[in-house]
Amino acid sequence: MTFCDDAMMGYDAARRSFGPGATLDFDEAYRLAHLPLVAPGHPDALAGKDGTDYRNGRYATPRHSLVVPVDAGELGRSKAFRRFEAELRSFSFSDKIAWQIGRERASKLHATIVGGLAETDLARCADAAAAALARLGALSLRIGGPFLGRINTGRIYLPVYPCCRDGEDVFALVQRACGARQTRFYVVGCYHFAAALSVAETADLSGLAERWRRRILAELPVTSLAVMATNDDLALSGRVVAAIPAGGG
Repeated sequence: MTFCDDAMMGYDAARRSFGPGATLDFDEAYRLAHLPLVAPGHPDALAGKDGTDYRNGRYATPRHSLVVPVDAGELGRSKAFRRFEAELRSFSFSDKIAWQIGRERASKLHATIVGGLAETDLARCADAAAAALARLGALSLRIGGPFLGRINTGRIYLPVYPCCRDGEDVFALVQRACGARQTRFYVVGCYHFAAALSVAETADLSGLAERWRRRILAELPVTSLAVMATNDDLALSGRVVAAIPAGGG
C-alpha cells in the first residue's frame, strides 16, 4: 500500500513557523471557538461575536461533516506516537496543555473530509461516500508529526496522510464523489493550549514541531467514515449520524 506524501498534500503551504522572539498567542478563531471550552473564564476567551452563532464555544444549531474517525487507543499503542508524546510532555509548556480536554475527546478524534454539510444533503453525501468506498477496498492512513497552522493558533494538530489508489489521494476521491472541494488537507486536532506561550516556550514548541514534522507517528486501518453532528468545534458534543463501512466491508 502506498501513501500520500507532503508533495501531494497541502500541509507545508498552511504550516505556521515561529521566528526568533515570536510567541504563540491565541488568534481570534481559537479565542472564539476553542478557548471558552478549553479554559472557561480565560480573559482572552470570546463569549460571542456579531454575525456568528457562537456562545461560549457552542452553537444551538448542529453542524455536520463527513469525517474519518481516528481510534485513540490504536494511536496510543504506536511506539512512535508514545515517543512523541513523551517528548511533548517533557517541556515546561506542557503544563499549559489542557490534557483533560484531550481525555474527554479521546472517543471523538477525527479528521474532516467534507465539512459544512447541510442536513438536506446528509443522505446523498453518505450514499456517495459509501459507493466510493465500495470501489476502493481496504484503506489505511498514516498520522504524521505535529502541525501548527495559521488558523486556530493554540491547537497542535496531527496531519493525516491517506493511502493512494492509482496515484490519487483516496479521501480526495471520496470528496469528488460527494461533489465537494478537494482539499488535500485532513488534520486531527489533538492538543489544546489553555494559556499563551512565552518566547522560550514557543521556541521549544517550534523546535519540537520541526524535529517531528517528517516522521510517521502511526499507521492505522480505515474501517469506516462517519457523518458527525456537533454543537461545538471540539466535538465534545459530537455524535455519529451515519456510519459508512470502509475496507471492503
